[in-house]
Amino acid sequence: MNSLWTTEEALWLEGADAFERIMADDCLMVFAPMGIMRNAEIVESLRHAPRWQSVSMSDRAEARPAPGVLSLAYRASAQRPNSAPYEALCTSTYFETGEGWRLLQHQQTPL
Repeated sequence: MNSLWTTEEALWLEGADAFERIMADDCLMVFAPMGIMRNAEIVESLRHAPRWQSVSMSDRAEARPAPGVLSLAYRASAQRPNSAPYEALCTSTYFETGEGWRLLQHQQTPL
């Protein structure tokens, strides 16, 4: 679903405000070395992190394990100003609500 790929890119590039709009109340994320994080903790950590200036997503894959549930998997190549490129394998799971899609889970494995 193309619109969720656009949503996923917005999470990389737009920061905390995008996460507040898109995350489910009980969203979980896993980042090395930060560990397991939940909704409010995720947003707070993003407020102090430098934003990505670009991201490309290759090796895209999708799974629909049930109606209203969609998982995305991809290889991310991202860049921040004055930093080395960041490469990771990522997954995100969304579920559909009456108000649109919400992010339930995101995980990154740095390469």
